[in-house]
Amino acid sequence: MEPLEAYPITYGILGLLALWGPLSGYDLKHISDQILAPMWGVVQSQVYKELRRMKELGWVDMEREEQELRPDRKVYSITEKGYTALQSWQAQPPDVFQIRDELLLKVLFGTFASPGDLDRNLRNSIVEHEMRLLTYQQNGLSLSGKGTFRHDNKRPNPYSDASQEDPYLGLITRFAIEFEKMYLRWLYEALEMVEPRQEQAAGGES
Repeated sequence: MEPLEAYPITYGILGLLALWGPLSGYDLKHISDQILAPMWGVVQSQVYKELRRMKELGWVDMEREEQELRPDRKVYSITEKGYTALQSWQAQPPDVFQIRDELLLKVLFGTFASPGDLDRNLRNSIVEHEMRLLTYQQNGLSLSGKGTFRHDNKRPNPYSDASQEDPYLGLITRFAIEFEKMYLRWLYEALEMVEPRQEQAAGGES
């Protein structure tokens, strides 16, 4: 049996419930794609795994909502024990920052890349990160459908009013935007260096 141990993503999901709950697992995945994406990617199966973990820890409660023509909807809400766990986690020092990026690994071992492969990966990454930057700038990491989630757990919803913006979410918005700008500068610099080398390598093979 897996030990009842909490991880950073456990607290990430717990924090979403604290701000926007009660929510279903599907709703949590939707919010995490917009809020947690800059720092922590989450797949749907992981959301449900963490919900089960938190329920066993007593950090969340689950209620079933009946739906016509569809299976019952499981809705989760944070408990007082969950709030306490969230506060205790804040007091713990975070792990050392590290980047896990497959593109960086490919660049590190770029000498083994076939002509055209590395610069193509760099160009694809430029497109991806330009889209991310545009999304963060346009949406400010806010939920695309304000008011579409329930907020009956008597905790304030930072998106219920334009004048009630969450300052901490704003800090993450700034980080996400500045990180994408930095990454894009590096990508263009890397492409400027890699492209002629790849072309030269391609010419040597012809």
